[in-house]
Amino acid sequence: MRISRRRLLTVFVVFTLFACISNIRNPQDQTAFAAGYGNLEISNQYIRVFVNQSDDATGRFAVDSTGGDPLNPRDNNMPLVYGRPRPWTSYTTLRIDGYDYVFGGNTETRAGRHAIYGTRISGPEVAGGNSIISTWRFGDIEASQILTIVRSITTGLLDTAKITYVVTNLGNTGHQVGVRMMLDTMLGSNDGAPFRARDQAITSDAFFGLREMPRFVQAFDSLSSPSVTSQATLMGADATPPDRVVFTNWGNLADRVWDALVIPGREFLREGEYELDSALALFWDEETLEPGESREYTTLYGMGGISIAPGVLALGVTSPAEVTSEKGKPIAFPIVAYIENNGPTLALDVNVYLHLPPGLTLASGAGDQVSLGHLEPGETRQIAWEITSGITEQTTLRYGVAVEAENAERNEVYREVTILSPPELSLSILAPSMFGVMDDMFHPYPLKINAKINNSGGAPAYGVKATLTPDYGIVLAPSERSSRFPGQIVPGETCDVSWYLVPFGEAGSFDYRVKVDAQNTDTLMTATSIGVPILRSRLLLETPVSPIEQGEFFIVRILARNLRGFQQVKFDLCFDPSVVEVVYVSRGTVFVEDVGMSEWNEGVIQNPLGLLTDVYGRLTQPEDITGELATIGFRAKAPGQSHVLLRNMSLLGREGQVVVTSVEHGSVIVTEK
Repeated sequence: MRISRRRLLTVFVVFTLFACISNIRNPQDQTAFAAGYGNLEISNQYIRVFVNQSDDATGRFAVDSTGGDPLNPRDNNMPLVYGRPRPWTSYTTLRIDGYDYVFGGNTETRAGRHAIYGTRISGPEVAGGNSIISTWRFGDIEASQILTIVRSITTGLLDTAKITYVVTNLGNTGHQVGVRMMLDTMLGSNDGAPFRARDQAITSDAFFGLREMPRFVQAFDSLSSPSVTSQATLMGADATPPDRVVFTNWGNLADRVWDALVIPGREFLREGEYELDSALALFWDEETLEPGESREYTTLYGMGGISIAPGVLALGVTSPAEVTSEKGKPIAFPIVAYIENNGPTLALDVNVYLHLPPGLTLASGAGDQVSLGHLEPGETRQIAWEITSGITEQTTLRYGVAVEAENAERNEVYREVTILSPPELSLSILAPSMFGVMDDMFHPYPLKINAKINNSGGAPAYGVKATLTPDYGIVLAPSERSSRFPGQIVPGETCDVSWYLVPFGEAGSFDYRVKVDAQNTDTLMTATSIGVPILRSRLLLETPVSPIEQGEFFIVRILARNLRGFQQVKFDLCFDPSVVEVVYVSRGTVFVEDVGMSEWNEGVIQNPLGLLTDVYGRLTQPEDITGELATIGFRAKAPGQSHVLLRNMSLLGREGQVVVTSVEHGSVIVTEK
């Protein structure tokens, strides 16, 4: 048993929660809770996805069935990705500028023990009750792992884990970034069932490049009586097509953080051992990630849908339940048939027939009649066809596959596929035409820009990405991201996305653009503008609004509003010495810089003369400032009114230039006790 050979730790720690938008379409079907062994879990009646929260291999995940296929009681509570009692064998690698980092927390196990690790930012945590989010930082690169439950392309049920990594460059220079996602696959107790891709049963090391990439890969232990059927969707739906995929033994991928040694013909055996242990790895090669840019990598893994007719010649047929055209491409989808000889003797002269209705056309692959020759008892063969259609309106078509042999009865399977009309996205922006101003400051600040993306078509829009790009004069607010990833937008759905902007530089009217991309529809682009008004530049003395009683202490603050290029201030303060007196003077927040305290002189208090003279402050570098220059503490001496006035004031900026501003003086009223 694998569990006895791999080291497992039981200490766990719960981390601070982090919220993120997810794309579960039926969240009411799902629950989220911290499961046994400290795992964090989302689940429904079909599958569960759970994440390691312990202090070893934090953030790694696994997938189990719960009820699985409603028609197959044998697949209840079975592992699809190994992870009991806590996930650690599957992990994801980020290759950044030639260095390989493993996502998540450090581990003492074999799987990535000697890799480089990053810094945890947040999670793992459940967001919205239907996704699990974890975020790590690797220098300038931030990566978030987002796990949700979505519909399978072949079953049509919410029985598939959507595994997404969103990678963002937070630095000021471009970085080369690639991703490797390794899944330690398992079918119940079977750790070495063949992978089945198109017309191939993969039982040894194999490699597919992008050109020959199968849309999906399935695995089952028995066609006529499967304990569980799994499926990895590599292309189509929300999946980001990888540049290559490798099938090999788990040890080969556990020990090699990035590269995989593929030896054609080698069975899925770990070196020096005698039990099959299969795994797969998806590779997205390095590409430049520009400053501020985000990129998404997604694959789907869960239950597989096969329509099965048992018999001496068992027949199973699979294809997507729904298909639609992709941008610039006609409708195309695969049909795969599995034939298994369950009889005690050789099946003689086995023939398979594909029956297509009007509207579906055979594009490539085997012909509509295929001779398999003889099948040994227990042998399984498979056939793949590529189908096209010119239909653009929504319709459901029924096709059939039949098998017969000289010494076995004919067997047939009929399966439906629904052709959907393409998605139709529209984009609208809801935002004010100008930044608002209140009390000499922008309000609200930062300013929220809302966009609505609506799908009025007949099919989901997959892999939707919305990006806001501002021109000079406005910028994204600090820690803001330019891209949003709504993921899938189903027909009739409106998705809200938003960004926050702040002014930068001069006043004026400045453009910004919102672009929406999707995998299976055309790009949308909307450009609009927003005005940035001139903010009034002034100094004001903030004095008490209400009268002060004799003997009380109070403060007067000297406030700066929108001083551009400010570096140095010097001033005197005048007041009525018979009414008030100065007790102390302290620097304002403006003169507390990141590097420490700025140059500061609290001046000379001359209460008998009603003067505070030679108060002085200087910043290290000129800045645009809004804030407090100084705080002066007063005591009320006697009833009356005292004006508080700035005199001999000097405001200087770059190269000694005078900073232009207006000044508003203040006054205070003192009453008897």
